[in-house]
Amino acid sequence: MNKLFHCTSKLLLVALILISVSGCEKRDIGNVEEGTKYSAILCVGSWPNTAYYITSIPSLTSGTISLKGNGAEMTGKVYAQDVVQKDGFYYHANANSGRLGKYHVENGSLIIDKEIPFAWLNWSSYTWADNNTLVIFGDGNGEARYAVVKVDKMTIKTGTLDLEVIPSGFQTYNIGFAEYRDNKLFLGYGFGSNDWTQYPNMPVYQKSFVAVIDYSTMKVEKSLSDIRTTGPGGPNVYAPSSFVDENNDLYFITDPVNVYDYKSPAVMYRIKNGQTEIDPTYFFNFSASTNNEMAPAMWYIGNGKAIVRSRIAGQSIDADHYFTVIDVKNGSLIKKLDLPADKGERMVNGVIVEDGKAFIAVNAVDRDYIWEYDPATEKLTKGVEFIGGIDYILRIEKLK
Repeated sequence: MNKLFHCTSKLLLVALILISVSGCEKRDIGNVEEGTKYSAILCVGSWPNTAYYITSIPSLTSGTISLKGNGAEMTGKVYAQDVVQKDGFYYHANANSGRLGKYHVENGSLIIDKEIPFAWLNWSSYTWADNNTLVIFGDGNGEARYAVVKVDKMTIKTGTLDLEVIPSGFQTYNIGFAEYRDNKLFLGYGFGSNDWTQYPNMPVYQKSFVAVIDYSTMKVEKSLSDIRTTGPGGPNVYAPSSFVDENNDLYFITDPVNVYDYKSPAVMYRIKNGQTEIDPTYFFNFSASTNNEMAPAMWYIGNGKAIVRSRIAGQSIDADHYFTVIDVKNGSLIKKLDLPADKGERMVNGVIVEDGKAFIAVNAVDRDYIWEYDPATEKLTKGVEFIGGIDYILRIEKLK
């Protein structure tokens, strides 16, 4: 790496209403660039003087990637790396400009398929209800808010969520993980303060929540709670912290330090198939197994295993990160992968899962690679290298 920097800590809170929605009903006709199955979002520069690029990755296992002749600049259209990608299209809610956009890369440029005015919420998390329906969550004007987006036409429906009332001494909702399962939405949340005069010793509300929402009506059926940890995942517009496995069981993991809780452990929970309560028989104290490390991101790799991007103990969310393999069903640590330290940035979507293998982007102190991890053999193999003055690999994506 040439520099270490903090690309993005938080988006500015936006407390405006939805201004208008475009009346155009014509379907998008943009073509996703052919010949590549993968992409990366890369950052050049030091915050706040940064530029962001999307580049294609022809192969995860060999070769080199450079921005020379191979990078669509995002700067100006997209604020940072908080994008949602599906089937080669990128979606982004730009808090600075008050718009929600759909984009794709074509002939080396980031093309606008459609942008609509959007300042209803400061987005934090999302989930897909189906291949055409993106549900996004965030806060605005002291409310928990949502938007349901039909992405083919970029039409939108907005509303508020009846979550637990913000208690005295706190001013905002901290929105965490989001998952769709069986016509219900599960949304992690807590409470936060916007009084930055208290930083870094911000007030902590010692309870985490999961809202169970009926997708058909967007009504909150109930809020589950637990006092043993805080920060239930998210914001997953940067990286995932939950999944639904092949048994339809839902798992999520917490990152207390991300909500300024320096005492609670990172914990993994389960909501079993067909249930809407946290499984009382399951409680995996991840921090106790990893020398008090936190868990900002997690990817399911199949066969009851997941990879956690873990962060060393301490008050900073931008300290060194590592990759660990966990046994999901039993709630136990399998091993820490023998990879270089991943340097200095929490908001990284660094894993692609394909054909039973995990491909892991590592921002090392010297050279930056995607590594292939085969859980069947536990073998790590060095893959494609990023070269040419790239400061940070912020996302890697499977496009098709």
